[in-house]
Amino acid sequence: MDRRKFLKNAAAIAGASVSGSAMAASVSGKKSVKFSVFSDLHFREGDYNWATKRLAQILERAKRNNVDFVIHCGDFCHNVKTASPVLEPFNSFEIPTYHVMGNHDFEATKTLEEVCSAYMMSKTGNFYSFDVSDFRFIVLDTNYFRRKNGELMHYASSSAYEKCHQKEALLPPEQLEFLRQKLLTAKGPCVVFSHHGFKYTSGIINASEVLSVLFASQRFPAMWINGHHHRNSLKLINQTAFFNLNSTTSEWVPNPHSAYPEEIMKKCPVSKHELLFDKPVHAIVSVTIDGEFDIDGMQGGMFMGITPEMTGNKSHDSEGLPCDASVLSSHFKLYAPKAS
Repeated sequence: MDRRKFLKNAAAIAGASVSGSAMAASVSGKKSVKFSVFSDLHFREGDYNWATKRLAQILERAKRNNVDFVIHCGDFCHNVKTASPVLEPFNSFEIPTYHVMGNHDFEATKTLEEVCSAYMMSKTGNFYSFDVSDFRFIVLDTNYFRRKNGELMHYASSSAYEKCHQKEALLPPEQLEFLRQKLLTAKGPCVVFSHHGFKYTSGIINASEVLSVLFASQRFPAMWINGHHHRNSLKLINQTAFFNLNSTTSEWVPNPHSAYPEEIMKKCPVSKHELLFDKPVHAIVSVTIDGEFDIDGMQGGMFMGITPEMTGNKSHDSEGLPCDASVLSSHFKLYAPKAS
């Protein structure tokens, strides 16, 4: 893609940086930054999974910990037109809040603009960045796939089946260049957010290309946080931390069950494919200017003690990661890549 054309499009469509609330949070010389991050809230009409209560607890913890901002990593809801019980408190929260696009966020919509509007992203577009002092935060949209004819499509433009049961997710060329430029021009540690991560068939299929851009462009310690996979893991590679953030809500199981009381199951038919967590598991993450990272997770349990094995489902995924109703905690330090 022509560089001049990319920069013009990035400014007009995908907001090279965010102003407003994010700028208000920027304080020159800030030595550390702290944020609340969660993923896969999965609000639906009927609120059978207590998403409104989960969100209230997440926001209360964020306020109590005096975070700089709150961000979710996608699948906030399944229909932005009926999600006001969670959208209104999140979008109007007293601390700056940010959205990342997830595949289920497009389940009941016809256009990308519809979700951008609901998520207060009309000015930034579906991928963007913002700075808090010398810390840079990069938000990407991995909800793309290629049709059989090679055409690159966004989930918002596809059929319901392709949107919700995608076989691939990728980061398109313009976002690869956006990522490169934002890493190269950063003044300090960077954190990248996306919905899909670097895992098996439902992960980022052009992962090698994405990682090549990341490792070749980063000048400071970095962290990549994703949701989508409903799993809990952390890997440190090339002075980058890859934090696979668990769902704050549930474990998806392919084999249907009827393990919960009837009044719960009736609220939403899809409940037969979900096993709920009893707490809104999520993390408070702190980063210092010299590369110290602290993840303050939380331990939960399976609602009513019902595990996947009890419903005829597997307890581990294809990579051997177990269903675990928690978000990990960790403390580590990373260094500038050239100084490693």
